[in-house]
Amino acid sequence: MQAAARQTARLPGMQSPTEIQQHLDSVEDAFRRARLRAMQRVAGGLLLLAFAVFCLARSLSGLHPAWGYVEAFAEAAMVGAVADWFAVVALFRHPLGIPVWHTAIIANSKDDIGRNLGQFVESYFVTEEGIAQRIRQANPAGLLGAWLLAPGHAAQLGHATAKALKALLNALDDPSMSQLLKDAAAGQLARFDISANAGQLLDLLVAEGKHQQLLNSVLHSLGDYLSEETNQQQATDFLIAAFGVENVLYKVGTAAIGPRALRSLSRSAHEVLEDPAHPARERFNGWVQNFVLHLKDDPQWREFIVRHQQDTLANERVQALLGGLWGRVKARLLDDLGRDDPAMARQISVLARKVGQALAQDARLVEGLNGAIESGSVLLVRNYRGEVGHFIEAKLAQWTREEMTDRIELAIGRDLQFIRINGTLVGGLVGLAIYSVTRLLG
Repeated sequence: MQAAARQTARLPGMQSPTEIQQHLDSVEDAFRRARLRAMQRVAGGLLLLAFAVFCLARSLSGLHPAWGYVEAFAEAAMVGAVADWFAVVALFRHPLGIPVWHTAIIANSKDDIGRNLGQFVESYFVTEEGIAQRIRQANPAGLLGAWLLAPGHAAQLGHATAKALKALLNALDDPSMSQLLKDAAAGQLARFDISANAGQLLDLLVAEGKHQQLLNSVLHSLGDYLSEETNQQQATDFLIAAFGVENVLYKVGTAAIGPRALRSLSRSAHEVLEDPAHPARERFNGWVQNFVLHLKDDPQWREFIVRHQQDTLANERVQALLGGLWGRVKARLLDDLGRDDPAMARQISVLARKVGQALAQDARLVEGLNGAIESGSVLLVRNYRGEVGHFIEAKLAQWTREEMTDRIELAIGRDLQFIRINGTLVGGLVGLAIYSVTRLLG
C-alpha cells in the first residue's frame, strides 16, 4: 500500500528531486497517520463494545447465571483496555492532558533517547569487526565487476560521468581556473631541469647507439643531396651569397671549385656512412659525450640554460599562451561533451569494461581491492566512530519534543494499538477465569 501511495501521488509544479522526495515523505506520513488512527479506532471500539456488553450482562444477570460469566469477562476486558490505553498513551503524552507522574516518557526523555541511541549504534552496529565482516560478506569488488560487465552499465556509467563533467565545467569559475592552470603549468616548466633531463636522454641514446643512427641519416641525406648537379649549383650560389663574394674572379673561381668541393664532400659523407669504424665516427662520439658532460655537470651551461628558460617563461607571448590553456582545454572538452555520443563517454565506457573484465578474471585483484576497502572502512570507523553517536544525538536534539514524539508514534504507534487490543481480550479472559474459579470454589 505504501508503494501504491507513492505511485499515485500527484506532484504538480515540482521539479527538483528534493521537492519530490519531500512530497513523497509527506504522502507516506499521511498514510501512516491514517493507519494509526484506524487502529486507534479499533482499540477504542473494543473498549466501547466491552462496556456495552458489561451493561447488557449486568441488566440481564438475574435471568440466567451465564450472564454473570459474560459480565465478568466484559468488566475485566474494560479494566485491561483502560490500563493498556493508559500505558500506551503515557509513552507519548500525558493521558487526558493530566501531568501524571512518569507519563509523556518519550517527550521528557528526548535528550536521553538521542544520547543512548547514539551510544547503542556505536557499540553494536558501527564497530570495526561488524563493518569488516559485512564488507567481506558483500564482496564489493566482485559486485562492482559484475555490474560493470552487465549489458549497458559501462555505457551508462560513461554517459553519466560525461554529463557530470559537463555540468562541472560549466559551473567552474573561468578566470580562477585559467589563473590556476597558468600558475601550475608555469611552475612545472620552471622546475623542469632541462640540462639534467636532456643529459639523461642523450645518455640513453648514446648507450643504444642512436646518435650513430642519427649521423647515418644525416650523412645519407647530405650525400644524396650533394650528388645532384642541380643541388651543387644551388649550394655554390648559396656559398657565394653567404660569404658576400663581390670580386668577379673570386666568383668565377668559387663557381668552378664549388661543385668539385661539394662532390668531394659527398664522397666523404658516403665513406663515413659505409665505414662503421671511420675515424670521423669516433670524433663524433667524442663531441656527443663531451656535450652530454657539459649538460649534466658544467655549472656555466646549466646557468645559461636556466637563465634562458626563465627568460622564455617570462616572455609575453609565452605567458599569453599559458593563460589561454584553460580556455582551449575547456572549449575542446565542452565541444566533445555536447555531442550525442561524446568520445569521453566512450573512453570511460571502454575503461569501465576493462576494469570489469579484470575483476571478473583476476581473483587476486578482487581480494586485494576488497582488502583495501575493508582496511579503509575499518580505519574510518576507528577514527570517526565517536562522531556517529554525536551526529545522531545532535540530529535528534534539533527536533522538538512534539516532533520526536510524532515521529516515533508514526513509526510504532500502530503496532502499540495491538497491545490495547490484546489487553482487552486477555483481560477479559483473565477476568472470566477468576470468576469461574471463584464460582467453583463457592
